[in-house]
Amino acid sequence: MKVTLLVAASALFACAATQQAQAQRRNGQNTAPAPAPISNTSTTPVNTDTPPPGESNGRLDYRNPAADDLVALDASKRQTVADDLEATVVELLELYHDTKQSHWNLRGPLYLSLHEQLQDNASLYLKYADILAERSLQIGRPIDGRTSVVTANANLGGYPGGYLSDKQVLILLDERINTVSKRVRERIAHLDNIDAVTSNQLQDLDYYLDKHVWKFRVMQQ
Repeated sequence: MKVTLLVAASALFACAATQQAQAQRRNGQNTAPAPAPISNTSTTPVNTDTPPPGESNGRLDYRNPAADDLVALDASKRQTVADDLEATVVELLELYHDTKQSHWNLRGPLYLSLHEQLQDNASLYLKYADILAERSLQIGRPIDGRTSVVTANANLGGYPGGYLSDKQVLILLDERINTVSKRVRERIAHLDNIDAVTSNQLQDLDYYLDKHVWKFRVMQQ
């Protein structure tokens, strides 16, 4: 009896061992191989941008010589138009500074209404200086709005410092704005058959210059 039990136990042990071995083999077949260790010997620097194809230095070159011909105006007309634009931009920048000087230092019974009007005027001068400067770039010419250039070329005379009375401001600015308006009208006529776009922009500007002259004039009448 004991012999029979020993034989049966041995058979069961052998069967269990066989099943365990088969299970281990099956698990081994379904397990992905362990990843290879990361090497620290790579010569490619970390965080280095990969150069685009055909650009060994990693810099894109957008330069296209043919783009130089894509200008909105004939080459023979550009400098003439640019000169009128430059002159107007310089005058507008001078008017802007003079108007802000008056806006800050104004005194008198007309302070409230005139103070606000001066700010509106100054904003418009700066707006049109930007519009006309961009037009010069559109026709392939740079603009020069440096303060030294404005001082030298605006040709509007000096402007007083310190406190300014409301009457003084009305007289000074009305004369200066009227002077610029006359010059702009001359440029409109000059450019009418050369560059209609610039001429139209100057007409838009001159409408507001005339409006400013009128508003200041009626306050003196």
